Amino acid sequence: MRARELPLHYLGEVPWDFSQALYHAQAELGEPALNILWPASPYVCIGRFQDAERDLDLEACRRLGVPVVRREVGGGAVYLDGGQVFYQLVLPLEWVGRSYDYRALFALGLDGVVLALKRLGVNACSRGANDVCVGARKISGNGAGQVGQAVAVVGNVLLRFNYEAMASVLRVPEEKLRDKVYRSLRENLVTLSELGLELSNEQVAGALIYGLRDSLPPGWHLCPAGSLSQSVLQHARAVAGRLSSHEWVHSVQRPPASSQRRLREGVTLHERLHKAPGGLLRAHYVLKEGRLDWAFIGGDFFADPPSAPELLAQELTGKEIGEVEEVAARFLARSDISLPGVGPKDIAALFAP
Repeated sequence: MRARELPLHYLGEVPWDFSQALYHAQAELGEPALNILWPASPYVCIGRFQDAERDLDLEACRRLGVPVVRREVGGGAVYLDGGQVFYQLVLPLEWVGRSYDYRALFALGLDGVVLALKRLGVNACSRGANDVCVGARKISGNGAGQVGQAVAVVGNVLLRFNYEAMASVLRVPEEKLRDKVYRSLRENLVTLSELGLELSNEQVAGALIYGLRDSLPPGWHLCPAGSLSQSVLQHARAVAGRLSSHEWVHSVQRPPASSQRRLREGVTLHERLHKAPGGLLRAHYVLKEGRLDWAFIGGDFFADPPSAPELLAQELTGKEIGEVEEVAARFLARSDISLPGVGPKDIAALFAP
């Protein structure tokens, strides 16, 4: 593999909007980077394919004074603050190739986080498509996706976590279920502090740098970088406004639906959920005389290109339910399509009657 020098930007605490805008700007400009940073104030970040109105309690966000931003990378809604240290790998497409392997990209981040945690004395391991866990509890969430001229691989390490705030900003069907969300978060996440490690952000950042350095492909090297270029800083300011704009945050809107609603004889409106290894899938679709009249696919999964869910929905339109798995298999076998952790059987289960 060709030798590469990856600029390291150890930025520490940065403004909340800059903590998302920076890697988007670098990726759109095709500039390689490893950023290590954390936000100065809390915010909520939703995934590329989520519906802000239906996945978040936006009134709670306003009440808490927590801004909302939508990233270009898939995954689910997360509450982010200075109790988490972020890494952001930005890899130009010319480095990884147009037909890159998503699993290999995820491995860069996952392996780096595992090595970092072991350096801190934590016996962690990667689990599933994008998590690093201690035992059965997640301590790091990770994501990857193409943004502009590069692929971004991003993730965090939880030093501390505000479970109450996270439970407050998620939308729940009924308010009485919010306590169950809180308990579920407590049962499925863990922080370094809960493990008895009261470490500074700087200590965790240092371990991440070493871990990510050691997970790079042969011939790739980290090189400490100077100040961010003016072109990146200027573009990041513009990107920050775009990612938090009302138009972008609300750019995904799922049609309202119950689990099944009869529109007329032979025409029914459906909403279905399916948990795949790669994330939660959600489908809204109309069946007309046994065929898919239209479909929408969303959720907290990852997809490349970002238009892949829409393209799959187009492929399924006009097909019978019994044909879904076969159509999905052909679609997912395409070299230009990647939905990590989502297979034809998951798509078939999502549309199962």
